[in-house]
Amino acid sequence: DNVDQKAGRERLNNPRGRMDEFGWGRTLYRYRSSAALDAASRYAKLAKQAGMPLTELALRWCRERRLVTSALVGVTSEAQLRSNLAVYQKGPLPDDLLWEIDRVHMRNRLPIFSNDRVGKDWDGEGVIGELIP
Repeated sequence: DNVDQKAGRERLNNPRGRMDEFGWGRTLYRYRSSAALDAASRYAKLAKQAGMPLTELALRWCRERRLVTSALVGVTSEAQLRSNLAVYQKGPLPDDLLWEIDRVHMRNRLPIFSNDRVGKDWDGEGVIGELIP
């Protein structure tokens, strides 16, 4: 997602994490599209307005959706795991907040495949090499 080629090459040589590595970066790039970043920013704003961390908003949203049968969580500490599990002791999200979350989702239902950096010379390929019909 870095338009500066020199900086992009530097990140490949000195990755900050798995999303900067060439092997992962080509597949995980889709989560850093402009649409995905916009959605994440909007979700974070909703969480802040509701007085909760974004992680709590996400986990409580998952819990309230009948068709979501599991939520994959990645933690780096026991404290983070305990914090995530404590979310499930809280009540349901307010209906108006659920609606606002849905509105963010409806703006772009597949943000991982959206990108506003599409060049005329791409000739049937997207940013990560996926075929475009």
